[in-house]
Amino acid sequence: MSAARRVTHLITWPWRLLGFAGYFGWLLVVSNLTVIRDIATPGSDVQAGIVELPLRCRTDLEITLLANLISLTPGTLTLAVRAGPEHPVLYVHGMYAPEPGAFRRELGDLEARMLRALRRNANVGALPGRSASDKGEQS
Repeated sequence: MSAARRVTHLITWPWRLLGFAGYFGWLLVVSNLTVIRDIATPGSDVQAGIVELPLRCRTDLEITLLANLISLTPGTLTLAVRAGPEHPVLYVHGMYAPEPGAFRRELGDLEARMLRALRRNANVGALPGRSASDKGEQS
């Protein structure tokens, strides 16, 4: 990486952190409104599901922060973390996850945004391969 590119990444890093904070704040508002609407109206839109989420996180700090961000968001809960030899995996429960693939993509987007904000070089990395259990998830 060139020196000019490194300087650019360092200059944009605080702005990326602020942008992620704003994004997560918006995500919290939307999630809260979804849960409030479900509680306040007759019937229920809950279609719970559990997904296995292979992570691009490399450090314990990144894994812990992502797991806590997921659990802070209403309607989602990190159930377990597995640190494998290839890559870590989170198991996440979602109250509004009728389609496991779409739920996994939402979580992957949260992870990518978090990593872009945290890593000074903004390098997120490639998605790890999908596991065989993708076909047998609950929904």
